[in-house]
Amino acid sequence: MSATGFLCGQEPTAQQRYMPLELGKQSEGQSNRDIYAMAERVLQTLPIAWSDAVALDVGAGAGHFTAYLSRRCRQVYALDAYAPDELPSNAEYRAADLNERWPVEDACADLVVALEVIEHLENPRHFFREMTRVLKPGGFGFVSTPNNLSLFSRLYFLLKGQHRAFQDFSYPAHITPILQVDARRMLAENGLQLLGFFYTHADTLPLWHARLCIGGPLFSANFGALFQKPVPACE
Repeated sequence: MSATGFLCGQEPTAQQRYMPLELGKQSEGQSNRDIYAMAERVLQTLPIAWSDAVALDVGAGAGHFTAYLSRRCRQVYALDAYAPDELPSNAEYRAADLNERWPVEDACADLVVALEVIEHLENPRHFFREMTRVLKPGGFGFVSTPNNLSLFSRLYFLLKGQHRAFQDFSYPAHITPILQVDARRMLAENGLQLLGFFYTHADTLPLWHARLCIGGPLFSANFGALFQKPVPACE
């Protein structure tokens, strides 16, 4: 359960290994370079003791971001319905239906990352409850998803009644569109502190699929939410 591997608004090709299997599920998923770059920019700012950190890559797909996390963290757990072909020595795959309880202990992670995952899930509120459960107090989470408030997504919705990344060719992989206000509300429901929204600063021009790097919320195909699980006052 992870990213579709193609740019929002662009129909997938066979070479991109887009293989939806069940509702919301997809094997060997991967995000595009702009999403990885956004996540790396954000994580580099975090005050984490990386050499001793435990991270979860939720919806790890083909394991590309798991490999990045493994170069920084002591231990990484890759959660997905399907196992990556290869993982670094300090990364462990755990089979997971992310619509159910995740197969990791409570308060086990300093960092939880889920890139282009939540839109594949049936219950985003369960997703954030599990995020809250597995994060250590003081731990950080970063979640990315298609930006349904981009200019082009708004135009698609006006003209076609569908979000750009949730058109028929994205179904049944993409099933749950999330807006920034939804993320804000679900974080607050779980007592998680929103630290900011971030953007890929890249999009594609409809029909021509030309890459645009104007940036900002209106011209970013994807956004990410950074948040932290507060440390209780008694600690």
